[in-house]
Amino acid sequence: MSNPTELRARAAELESRVPPVTAGPRTDDERMWLEKAAALRAEADKLDKTRQ
Repeated sequence: MSNPTELRARAAELESRVPPVTAGPRTDDERMWLEKAAALRAEADKLDKTRQ
């Protein structure tokens, strides 16, 4: 299992693949990356709360 820091780093890497919103409409892949990043951040937050 990954730790919260690793999960957030993976989320940041996925988000870095997505160009700024001013670049035009999001592709399906870009939306998928952002959704996955949000899920990874939520999992990291959940792990943080269980460790307190």
